[in-house]
Amino acid sequence: SMQLAGRWFLVGMASRCSSLAEHSHRLQATAVTLSVPDGHSLAISTFRKLDGMCWEIQQRYLPAQAHGRFLLKGRGYGSKVDIVVAETDHSSYTILYYQKGRSISVKLYGRTSQVSDAVLEKFEQRTRAVGLSEDMIYYFPIYGFCDSADEFHVLN
Repeated sequence: SMQLAGRWFLVGMASRCSSLAEHSHRLQATAVTLSVPDGHSLAISTFRKLDGMCWEIQQRYLPAQAHGRFLLKGRGYGSKVDIVVAETDHSSYTILYYQKGRSISVKLYGRTSQVSDAVLEKFEQRTRAVGLSEDMIYYFPIYGFCDSADEFHVLN
């Protein structure tokens, strides 16, 4: 997991989430900074714009039993998310599965905001493999990233 540290850009997401479909025209360029503070868990800072201001959303992915698996604990009962590092080369792309109850989504992160066609193909294959169709894939803007949060706009 140490090799995953650093800055990543959210390139694409596949999900059945209906609100994503409704708001797809409003998707914002999203970058994350990933660190491994204790050698085990992943600290994720997500930078994105909301209402024109840059926000930082901080999360901690806790290590699960198996290698490459993590747990994100929600605020209520039954709100935990299982996260699996499905595939990565550490240097250009990472594909993550997020499973919450019966729903699953797939995220593609790149070290740059644009990735190769070969990587996009891997992402689409992974998406189909978990039963999502290509019309459930949303690609994110490749410009307009926040480098840091505006003052006082940090959500833990």
